[in-house]
Amino acid sequence: MIFVGIDVAKNKHDVAVLNDKGKLILKPLTFSNTRAGFNLFINTLSQLKQDYLIALEDTGHYAFNLLDFLHEHGATVYTYNPLLIKEFAKSLSLRKTKTDKKDARTIALKLLSDPNREQFRHDNRKEELKILTRHIHRLKKKQSDWKVQYTRCLDIIFPEIDKIIGKHSDYAYELLSHYPSPQKMSEAGFEKLLEIKRLTMPKIQDILKVAPNSIGTTSEAREFELIEIIENIKHYKRLISKAENKVDELMAEFTSVITTVAGIGNRLGSIILAEIRNIHTFDKPAQLQAFAGLEPSIYQSGQLDTQGKMVKRGSPHLRWALIQAAKSVARFSPAFKAYLRIKLDQGKHYNVAVAHVAKKLVRVLFHLLKNNTPFDESKVR
Repeated sequence: MIFVGIDVAKNKHDVAVLNDKGKLILKPLTFSNTRAGFNLFINTLSQLKQDYLIALEDTGHYAFNLLDFLHEHGATVYTYNPLLIKEFAKSLSLRKTKTDKKDARTIALKLLSDPNREQFRHDNRKEELKILTRHIHRLKKKQSDWKVQYTRCLDIIFPEIDKIIGKHSDYAYELLSHYPSPQKMSEAGFEKLLEIKRLTMPKIQDILKVAPNSIGTTSEAREFELIEIIENIKHYKRLISKAENKVDELMAEFTSVITTVAGIGNRLGSIILAEIRNIHTFDKPAQLQAFAGLEPSIYQSGQLDTQGKMVKRGSPHLRWALIQAAKSVARFSPAFKAYLRIKLDQGKHYNVAVAHVAKKLVRVLFHLLKNNTPFDESKVR
């Protein structure tokens, strides 16, 4: 068996190949980030006529195309967090030297010496899930930006309508797309407004009563802007729905026990799974807590020993999903609801209490995912 380390970069990748004694058996190789370069690399390995394992750092999108290529060729690939490689490199030497070729050799040595390497085996399906959940996050952020503009525009044109029909219902969008000002609603009259689906007669009567006396100001440009903004909000809603359907398809393939937890469905469950990727990367719940940035900062000096706020390092996407999941689980699970109540009764602020629930949830999820065991309310302590 030979062990291959790849130091990934934007335009080229450096390779080190070691035997099972840690000796270089191939002159350091550099190949370009192109199809020709990928073929050169895989052909070079094939010529060695030995089984091989490949490792590289999980450094983001520069490695995606290479990973797909390696999976297509049936390679067994492992991905390591760059921090793990950095710490491992420190254990090899006190000298502060860094080159791409040396980094490739360090990655190969990590792979060779790692008794738990299977924990870092790359899973293409989890990568797909991560791509989709991050994509949905970006879409929702774009949609949220348009909703802010919508609120601003509506506050100028017809500020009173919010108290009558709200702002973000489907019938509110339809009403304002057809009649984007109080004047146009008044001119349309009762019968025309009744054609708007789910817009009830009492609400129409309220609109027609308030519209003539609205303090809102409008113009052709403002009305055009409002209609365009609504179209963008609806457009992103369609895109988000399509992406969430894709996530549902992937989650159906995983059949993960995470969705057996009361309050965690595909939306939050997919983000948590995608960000964790491989639960066996973590030996204990505290490590998963740290990865999510949920552990408190610690300051220790002389007689002073204190814990501060959450460090908020790690994955912000995972931290957000766990906090949202904690709120949801505390509504649907009696055990978690009682735990939240205990923390609130201790005088903790709601957000601090939710953080405690999130930490407890991490411990539960760690056990469920490690053992592939469905959630059992009666066993929550």
